[in-house]
Amino acid sequence: MMTALRPLPLSLHGAVELLFGVLALIAPFAFGFTAAGTVLAGLIGVLAIGLALDATSPRDVIAHRAFDHGLAFGAVLVALALAIAGDGAAALVLGGLGLAQLTLSAGTRYTVRG
Repeated sequence: MMTALRPLPLSLHGAVELLFGVLALIAPFAFGFTAAGTVLAGLIGVLAIGLALDATSPRDVIAHRAFDHGLAFGAVLVALALAIAGDGAAALVLGGLGLAQLTLSAGTRYTVRG
């Protein structure tokens, strides 16, 4: 894996991921999601915060990377489902967070040494 193209250390990745999680938890109240959008945003927010806390000293860096990608793709799939269900605000926010998570993962050096 080439680390020259991945400038973000895992610790900074965790800080940004924590911000994503908090935004996912606040967004339903700020933008008026439906009940389903609120529950799913809460779930994504809690998972993102959990991953962010793991980034400080991950037990398995490869597993952390896989969970990051799973969270990103899961958020995008949830956004598509919410868009079909008619919750446009939740779909837009969660889709954006999913794409942001995917971009963050693409730029992260998944090494313990920092």
